[in-house]
Parts: sequence; C-alpha cells; structure tokens
Amino acid sequence: MTDSVKDCADTIQRVLSDRLLHGSVDLVDIVQIPKHGDRMVRLQTIQEALEDFESADLSEGTIGYLIQVRPARSTSLPENEPPGPEFVFGTPNPAVDGTYLPSGKLNTQFLLKNAELLFTAGEYNLARNIYNAILASGENTAIALFGLARCFETEGKFKEAQTHYEESIAYHGTLTSYHALASLHASQKQYSQVIEVLSRALHLKDLTNPQRYILNKESGNACLQSNQFAKACHHFQKAIELDPTANEVRTDLGTAYLRDGKIELALRAFQEAISANPKSDQALAGLGHCALAKDDKRAAHDYFAKSLRLNLNNPTAVFHLVKCAYELKSYSIAAEILEQYIENAPINTNLLYSLAGLHFHLSRFSDARATLNTLFQMAPNHAGAKELSLLIDRYVEVPTQ
Repeated sequence: MTDSVKDCADTIQRVLSDRLLHGSVDLVDIVQIPKHGDRMVRLQTIQEALEDFESADLSEGTIGYLIQVRPARSTSLPENEPPGPEFVFGTPNPAVDGTYLPSGKLNTQFLLKNAELLFTAGEYNLARNIYNAILASGENTAIALFGLARCFETEGKFKEAQTHYEESIAYHGTLTSYHALASLHASQKQYSQVIEVLSRALHLKDLTNPQRYILNKESGNACLQSNQFAKACHHFQKAIELDPTANEVRTDLGTAYLRDGKIELALRAFQEAISANPKSDQALAGLGHCALAKDDKRAAHDYFAKSLRLNLNNPTAVFHLVKCAYELKSYSIAAEILEQYIENAPINTNLLYSLAGLHFHLSRFSDARATLNTLFQMAPNHAGAKELSLLIDRYVEVPTQ
C-alpha cells in the first residue's frame, strides 16, 4: 500500500470510528480503484474487491464499505456555518459512476443502458463484459443472458447465441426472446427448430390475438419451408380466424394446399384472396399454378400475364408464361412481358434465347437478330442460338457486298 493510500486509509478508519460507528474499528482492507483507463478495468477491480470482502470472515462482525475520495476542496468555512458532511469527509458522496446503488448492489438498470449503447456502437466484447457482470450479480438474469445471446449472434457465433437464448427463455421466456431464437434458426434454414420454438411461444400466457396471429403466420411459413404442408394449412387457418382481413395469409394457405396436392381447396383460397384484393399478384400467380395443375394452359397463361403486369419480380411466373406461350403458339404478350423483365433482371442466355425465339415467331426478325447478337457475346457457341440464326437467314435476305 502506498503512503498516500495508507494516509487515506488512516483517515477513513478515524472517520468511520468517530462519525459512523461511534466506537473503535479496524480497517481490514482498502483497494485503490484505477483512476484512468478502460471503464471495464475499473468495474472489474470493484467486483474483485467485493468478492474479497464477501470471502472475509464475517463472524467477527466485519462490515464492508465502498468509498470514493478525491483531494479535499478548500477547508475554509463561512463564519458561523457548521461543517457539513462534504467538509468532514473531504469528498462528495455519489455512487461510483452510477454503477452501484446506495444499498451496495449493482445498479443493473444503469449497466444495461450502457451495455445497449456499447452493443449499438459495435463494441460487443465490452457489452458482453457488462452482461457477464450483471449475470454474476444474480439480478436480471434473463435480460443479461438475452444480451449475451444478441452479442454472440451479431458476431456470427450461432451456437453460443442459441445456448444463451435458450437459457434466457428458461429463466423467463418472453415473446421477444422466443422470436429472437426462432429468427436465429431461420437464418440457418433450420425450419424444424423454428416450428418447435414458435410452438412453445404459442403457450405463453396473456398473448393478444395480434400476437397469436403473427405466431401462427410465422409457423405456417416455417412449415411450408420444411414441406410440412398439413401443419402449414392448420396454422394459416388459425391466423385467418384471428384476423379475417389478413388477405395475404389466404394466398399462403392456397400455396400450402397447392403444394399438398389439394387443388380445389387451393383454388378456393386464391379466389377468396382475389375477391378481397383483385391486385394480389401472388394470388393471381397461384391461380395460374392451379390452372396448370388442371392442364388449362390458356387460363394459366392469362393468370401469369396478369400477375406479371402487377409485379415483374417473379421468375417462376415468367418461365411458365413463356412455356405456355410456345405451347399455345401465342407469342405477343409473352414477348412484351419478357422484354420488360430482361430490362430489370440480370441477363442470362436462357432468357435471351427465349426472347429471340418469341421475336422470330412474331416475324420480328431484326429484333430476333439483335437479341441473338447479345446472346453470342455471352455464349458464342450456344447451339440453339446458332440454329435459330440459320432459321432467320432463311427468312431474311442477307445483302451481298
């Protein structure tokens, strides 16, 4: 112990004896907290000191104090004014940076706010240090575990994140913690685990109808991803019961029925979705798939075209539209939509070849030639394109030089 610390210790012992306990006390230990440096180093020093105090023999009535001191301000007092506590102790008496409450317990709310600030700033290691300190205190355990899980997940440490989410739920499961764990599994395409977690969440008490709706909708989508179509239908139906205005869920229900081979039920679900929202591109595409399943290519062509006029971002619908156009020998609508799609989608040889063929069948030979030229820049040896180029030559007279 340095001389200055020893002097301070002597002063503390005298003040405690004279003004607090009104008797004789022995100073067991005093720990100097680093004045400068990393905040977590200071917190760790305090924590280590407290652990030492707690391990001391309390049978003799040992009492622990946490005291902050600084050089005394001016000791001169206005005339006739009695000395106050600030003058006697030579220091104000706040908690150490708000870290501890007057009772000596950790100010966990203050620490949680700091941990959240560190997390937002990307200082995940420092945030974890605070969460671990809170965890060691035995207070707000579920929140501390949840905070640790978020840090691990953001750092890509998914196994550690999963463990801490599960432990947080074990202490006090909330809708937020269940959702976080389900999202973690979904990000790894672990849809069976997503279904299991959401099923547990549905057993939480005091869930509102909107919350049950969301959980059933998410469960249905996870069931679709894992090819559990009957379960998907069950959850989507529950979601519709909870919110009859949820038109997009009717489309999801139709998709589940369609993939389960229940065409008539799928058709009914898509038609109900269209009745509620005639501009539902997904429901129109669903009707197109139902028409294909019933071998009605004309209806399928028209439904896919209507869907794509509303939303071009559906490569599956584009594929089926072009396929139906060739089979029906009806090319103009497919050519128009495919031209628009190619303007916005990454160009690939299959799309260009299909478009050149549509142009050819519409006798738009110059357009077909231009499209093939673009294709040959990407794939000079494309066999189909070469064959189509020869066909174009038969219909277009090549000028001689």
